[in-house]
Amino acid sequence: MNSKLETWLDEEMREFSGVLQSFKKKQKSKAPLWMAACLIGMVALGFVAGYDLPYVMRVHFPIGCVLALLAGLCFWLPAKISNVKALRKSYEKAIGEFFQSQEEQDLFVRQMESGNIEKVNFNNISETYPSRFIAGPDYWMYFNGRFCRFIRTADIAGVRRKDESSWVNTGSGHGKNIAVGVSLVIEYRPDSVSAKQNKSNEDSLFFSKGEQYQQALELIKKRCPQYPGWIGN
Repeated sequence: MNSKLETWLDEEMREFSGVLQSFKKKQKSKAPLWMAACLIGMVALGFVAGYDLPYVMRVHFPIGCVLALLAGLCFWLPAKISNVKALRKSYEKAIGEFFQSQEEQDLFVRQMESGNIEKVNFNNISETYPSRFIAGPDYWMYFNGRFCRFIRTADIAGVRRKDESSWVNTGSGHGKNIAVGVSLVIEYRPDSVSAKQNKSNEDSLFFSKGEQYQQALELIKKRCPQYPGWIGN
């Protein structure tokens, strides 16, 4: 990583650390509500089932307390383990794997410094980190809470939407597909650097909600003059 790219990364971490702190506060603010809902819901279930107060307090109340504790941990643990140091490692790993030359690193930094970019953050409270998407005419950057990705727009042949679903067993041998998110599928030119790096002509960026996908797509439309040609393929 050259000095210019490292300077950009320092600035990116400073900016994203503010996003992360705000995200953690939102996580923690949701915890008491879910804990109360678990406890009250379990107690209410006991009364709805027709049990008397002593039984509800002896059986349903302790179960509600355990569920409330588990709900609190689901919010507290992600907020506890997420930190900028781990975030930076994810960025550094992606940078090391993606950029092929010092000239390409310089081109990326020039784009980021030019201001010809758009950024959006997605706060999925159930995840450890917020997601982040940056779109520019030459490069995109996507961090989805687990790993960082870079996209080279010069290698793109086309883009399309793919609705993602998961099969859920509803019992008695029956099941149904449940929508779980939306992917932006990227088709690379077969002879491109990106196709060789990924060992595939296709790549995809996953978004937990259709609204998030649409927000990212609007940034691409705004900053990438190549977009009309991509959707025509």
